[in-house]
Amino acid sequence: MITHLKLHQIGPAPDLEADFGERLNLVTGDNGLGKTFLLDACWYALTQPWADDREFHPSAATPKSNPPVLTWGSRGKVGVTTEGRAEFSFEAQKWKGTKKGRPSMPGIVLYARIDGGFSLWDPARNYWLDTNEKGEKTPPYQFNKAEVWNGLPLGAVRAEDIICNGLLRDVENWRLKSNGAFGMLQDVLKSLSADDHETLSIGEAERVGKGAAEVPTLIMPYGKVPVTLAASGMKRVLALAYLLVWAWQEHRIASEKRREEPTRRMVLLFDEVEAHLHPKWQRVFLPALHEAIRSLLAGEELDSVQIIATTHSPLVTGSVEYLWDDDTDRLFDFDLKDGKVEFECIPFAKLGAAEHWLESDSFDLPSSYPVEAQKAIDAANDFMAKHPEPPTAPSDPAQAIDANLRKALGGDDEFWPLWKPYFDRVKKPS
Repeated sequence: MITHLKLHQIGPAPDLEADFGERLNLVTGDNGLGKTFLLDACWYALTQPWADDREFHPSAATPKSNPPVLTWGSRGKVGVTTEGRAEFSFEAQKWKGTKKGRPSMPGIVLYARIDGGFSLWDPARNYWLDTNEKGEKTPPYQFNKAEVWNGLPLGAVRAEDIICNGLLRDVENWRLKSNGAFGMLQDVLKSLSADDHETLSIGEAERVGKGAAEVPTLIMPYGKVPVTLAASGMKRVLALAYLLVWAWQEHRIASEKRREEPTRRMVLLFDEVEAHLHPKWQRVFLPALHEAIRSLLAGEELDSVQIIATTHSPLVTGSVEYLWDDDTDRLFDFDLKDGKVEFECIPFAKLGAAEHWLESDSFDLPSSYPVEAQKAIDAANDFMAKHPEPPTAPSDPAQAIDANLRKALGGDDEFWPLWKPYFDRVKKPS
């Protein structure tokens, strides 16, 4: 796992420092303030290469005398925190690590990117194979969206060059073999389903179109649907579930070949948990995901599962209230103040309804009303403040405000009792 991270002279904030919780970390903030940037930095700290080759570069205003620096701490299976440091070289135009010796082994690291791709680091396949730091190591596996479904790398000619067969082939092969991977995938999908009435489940493959390929299906309440025709939200859940199972299965195989015990640790970096998901899914997805990783992948609990996830959804933040533990979990927020990006760890409080989360420090909205409804309410509040006695309030302005309120608010809105004395004034003008 990653224990702490510090960025200097790189990214939207001139200096950023985070002490991560060992279990669950949520990151909120407006678009463009650095949430994805933070996940990219965490990936680099844990694995060294950059996710999808998106290497950080300093701005043109950064002086050579004060270069960008990343420092971090990571903890592996021995339980000791190892410090790491990298500095940007203007001469070489790349980052150079300064730590000697091999880094700690954080466990399997999976980064679910917002573009539908994934980055995967496996300690049994991507760690140094000898004790010499200068020895070659296999780089992490970088999947674009198409490679998740069709195989990595796309267009491989030789069978020995294929790293991953892809979801479309693996899932059907797993089903036909009746091996543990298919059952594991079904269990993960069931765990990640929105509710018990609409459980995601894989069915028999079907021919789709003119090709010869058999495409796995999703069993829906109204019938079977080829996974290639599934909704975007279901595709994202299916892709994540598949990568989790595939990564775990391949890690176990690689560990067995090396005569080593499989890792019992995993780190998941997850950008925008709510992307493509219906609100009913957003309410349950993150806790279900943590449970799926913690228990279903290994058939028993892993020693450590750390999640660092970004979100714009109050339903996602509210979904973890019942399991939140201040000893293991952290809530972070990016904010723009006086033209500067600030990043801080903020207190987590149980706020209940999603509308309360919208008005919290994580989302900074003045209210949960739509903009036009809030304008109408503000105008009414100003009017009532200026005219505290309804019988003497001017009728014409009250009628205009009342008309705007009726356009913007529902008939049972909680604001109506406050406005009722003035509504009576509208009905009986002087």
